[in-house]
Amino acid sequence: MSDPRILLASDNPILASAVVRHCGSLSGLGAVQIGNPGDAAALLADGEPAQFLLCVVDLALPFEAVKALAAAATVGGVPWLAVADCYSPEFRDLAQDLDAIDLVVAEAEDPQSVARFVDRLLKNRAVRILVVEDSAFMRLFLRRQLRRYQFRVHMAGSAAVALRILEQRPDITAVIIDYDMPGQNGVELTRTIRRRFRQREVCLIGISGKAPRSISAEFLKSGGDDYLHKPFEREELYCRVLHGVEAVERMLEIKRLERLRRMFLSMLAHDLKSPAGGIVGAANLILDGVCGEIGGEVREMAAVISQAGRRLCTLASNMQDLTRLETGRLEPALVASRLDALVMERVRLAEATAAGKGIRLEVRVPEVPVMLFDPDLLARLLDNLLSNAVKFSPAKTLVRLALWTTDDAVVVRVSDEGPGVLLEERHRLFRPFERLSAKPTAGEKSLGLGLAIAEGIVAAHGGRIWVESDPGQGAAFCFSLPLVASGPSVQDADCICS
Repeated sequence: MSDPRILLASDNPILASAVVRHCGSLSGLGAVQIGNPGDAAALLADGEPAQFLLCVVDLALPFEAVKALAAAATVGGVPWLAVADCYSPEFRDLAQDLDAIDLVVAEAEDPQSVARFVDRLLKNRAVRILVVEDSAFMRLFLRRQLRRYQFRVHMAGSAAVALRILEQRPDITAVIIDYDMPGQNGVELTRTIRRRFRQREVCLIGISGKAPRSISAEFLKSGGDDYLHKPFEREELYCRVLHGVEAVERMLEIKRLERLRRMFLSMLAHDLKSPAGGIVGAANLILDGVCGEIGGEVREMAAVISQAGRRLCTLASNMQDLTRLETGRLEPALVASRLDALVMERVRLAEATAAGKGIRLEVRVPEVPVMLFDPDLLARLLDNLLSNAVKFSPAKTLVRLALWTTDDAVVVRVSDEGPGVLLEERHRLFRPFERLSAKPTAGEKSLGLGLAIAEGIVAAHGGRIWVESDPGQGAAFCFSLPLVASGPSVQDADCICS
């Protein structure tokens, strides 16, 4: 055999079938069964180096055979795992006495259990654990126990050494921290790690034998993920460490998928914009008569095409804005301009959509001083708020827009007579892709991006956005912008209801 494999020493055909089949599908490594314990022991002791990554031994075999297999695994440098069809203290003691990695129960109802444990052990070979312990004896003890489960282990005798290792090894997944250390105790080191490595996903586990049991709460409140009181069983150590490692792995996978989502949205938005713009341009040429005289039906179809193309352009812009917001790359191009004029321009555009539902727009927009803002971004912000109000308003109702100034800010309020926002749903309101219980009144479609983008645009201008709503009484979305834009800073303003 040229490739490392998993050796199963068992004469149980059901166990063999489950382990061989599922190990191959889970880990991608082949498993081979040998029913004769003597042949298996000889293969372990005399085989090629690294021929086997792991040996699985069925404790249902005769005691002498299990003992011989354990000795052969030790001689061959192959870690081995004890398997039994049920748990018993005798099986556990036997596995520990013969220096097995652990005892795994192979239940008939869950034939994949052994294969999952094996797969996890193989994954552990790529996981790095840092042990921070001032006692050399305890450091070596913890290293031995963790290596038993195939982890890669780094050791530090002080907080200063631990911080240096964390700086040099960004791939460390978990840190085991003793409380009673000179210079900086474990709780203080936990706080330092959380403060210094804010962006890193790492599990912190506190341990102590001398400190009072209440110190566990201090570890957890300081940013620790778990706590173990010495002395502890090695299975307990593994379960706690594994729980933290898998939590970190899940979070890293979530972040990876999030990066892929952002990349996909950015590519999709970029690829949609050009054809959508071409569709709108072609339709508008037809409507303008550039292609010759057209009949009423053709004009109507060209108008529908143009409107659908504009919606597609808006969707592409929203997706592009969202990716910029999430990556912190939405930077407004500030120019001196009149917000009141921009508001009236966007209201006129929104009136066409509102008229389709018999909705009337009531506007109160006085003149305001010239301000610094990005006209393109503010236009999208206003479009999102106005289209949102129309979308959730019943037919033949009123949408109101009011603008006014305070001592240091300008405030815009867009209100509707729709279903409003439930109090328990408000914390989800400005999240991307969120859809609340209130539904558009005419079945309009939405990705749930408008309000998330609106919040990002306001924040990029140093302002704030909020909602005022009583369920069943409509909703009012307000935002305030500083009259003098001098970088992102939060400005508070009271919203005066009209």
